[in-house]
Amino acid sequence: MAINYPTSLDNFTNPQPSDTLDSVAAPHATQHSDLNDAVEALQAKVGADSSAVTTSHDYKIAALETDVANAATTGKAIAMAMVFGG
Repeated sequence: MAINYPTSLDNFTNPQPSDTLDSVAAPHATQHSDLNDAVEALQAKVGADSSAVTTSHDYKIAALETDVANAATTGKAIAMAMVFGG
């Protein structure tokens, strides 16, 4: 099964205790391959620390934190100018 994430959520078949490694319902190698692909897709979506990939959550959160900090600084400067007539 090819993974669908991040376009849609995947639905994995959990092997049963009675399933053999060559089970048709849940082939062992396919289980590993599908889960490896899903983990890689999650890592790409989340991103590594200090990610430069603009679609990763790490990058987007860092950008939001910077924007909030800049807005707070700008807001303080505007307030000071209004108070002191700058």
